[in-house]
Amino acid sequence: MERKSAYWSQKMGLHYRIYLRPTTTLPLHLSILPKLDPTYRNFYNKHIYDKQHVHLQPVSASRTSGILIPGGGPQLPVGKKEDILIRRRETDGPDIPVRVFTPEGDVPEGGWPLMVYYHGGGWVLGNIETENTVCSHLCSRARCVVITVDYRLAPEDPYPSAVHDSWEPLLWLVSTGFSRLQINPSKCAIGGSSAGGNLAAIMCHKALSCPSLVPNFLTQLLLVPVTDNTALTSNTPSWSENEFVPALPAAKMMWYRHHYLPDKSRWAEPEASPLLYGIENERWSKLPPALVVVGELDVLRDEGVKYAERLESNGVRADLKIMKGMPHPFLAMDGVLVQGRETIGFMVESLRGAFGHK
Repeated sequence: MERKSAYWSQKMGLHYRIYLRPTTTLPLHLSILPKLDPTYRNFYNKHIYDKQHVHLQPVSASRTSGILIPGGGPQLPVGKKEDILIRRRETDGPDIPVRVFTPEGDVPEGGWPLMVYYHGGGWVLGNIETENTVCSHLCSRARCVVITVDYRLAPEDPYPSAVHDSWEPLLWLVSTGFSRLQINPSKCAIGGSSAGGNLAAIMCHKALSCPSLVPNFLTQLLLVPVTDNTALTSNTPSWSENEFVPALPAAKMMWYRHHYLPDKSRWAEPEASPLLYGIENERWSKLPPALVVVGELDVLRDEGVKYAERLESNGVRADLKIMKGMPHPFLAMDGVLVQGRETIGFMVESLRGAFGHK
């Protein structure tokens, strides 16, 4: 195993090693090895361990290196896919691309149910193609229109650009999108994974301040969400326990955070860390019910659990599921991991229940 030009760095109490040249292999860390699900462990050793990790190379290289997370399953057929550019109403910036998935078949009486979905990628990676498999499953199996948002990425467009880009499509839906896409305004949901789960949770909080301007969400689906950007190995058990986990080790999460939130003084702002929203005006009790799915071996586990507990303590139903032996990216690995397929199933069931499907 080759190691070249390495040096130690320290940011906010987290030590990690930066490699100035690519490593040839990155084997599983001994602290994690016995805890990992065997199927993930075998797939990692066969397909991933010798691939360069995104936080050990320039952002540009990671964006052009092919599939972000290997192991994904195929998309399901849908009736139509359409890309739309949305003009802004409240914020500055370019038009926002969204992709619309529409189910096969006739429009139901009252219009299609709607799911707004935000992809993951640490606010640095990903695009309109990311997590299309998940979107196609939700569209086909939950019988709803799915809109996925191609928000701007850091470091070129750091926080709060992604928040602004996530908000604008919600304004467009009420003013234009509902009629254009034949949406039933009484049957809307929102969700996302990882950084996208962060954005979905924030959108639910922001919607409380102007409910007539954006959809009323019946449920929120938060998959391995980032809810606390102040979490570190020094203050969060899941960070210290899983510091060297594959896929999203602590150093990689900090790499994402420093790109998206270069100003540390803003890490605790609620629109960066939705777990840190206050309790004024009983805001938490007014949020929609949630499905929260986390990985047992994810650095983000504890903040996802705390978010579900915060909802429950304020009288909001939160269906929390902890996927045993799973590191962060299991949702995107539904082609090889049963846990990924199960999670998509949880999402479909939540939507069908919220929409009143039999």
